Amino acid sequence: MKKWFSLMLMFVVFGLMLVGCSDSPKTVAKKWMQAIEKGDVAEANKYSTERTHVLNGFVASMVNEAKGKDTKKDFKEGLEKLDDARVEIDGDRAKIYTSDDDDNPMTLKKVDGDWKVDVEK
Repeated sequence: MKKWFSLMLMFVVFGLMLVGCSDSPKTVAKKWMQAIEKGDVAEANKYSTERTHVLNGFVASMVNEAKGKDTKKDFKEGLEKLDDARVEIDGDRAKIYTSDDDDNPMTLKKVDGDWKVDVEK
């Protein structure tokens, strides 16, 4: 009986840990970039704040118009840079720096417990 109780408690704790885990800022940034590259604005909106939604459509259409080897190469390089990027988290804000001299980091904001790509004011 004691072993059964311990086993059940372990499953409950594990389940709660899974529910409480949200994607990291890097993961959200990658998912957002992949959605933009595909031109899937609805998917990109899932990973961005409301004030960024307007830009998602604009950026996706620009990428779609510029479809070519260079654009795909740029996105591939951007995704690879995210793997090694430095993330600074300060409360509900995160900045992703893809290089040491990056003056224009990607900004994310925590909304209802989830990281979202954000456009700073």
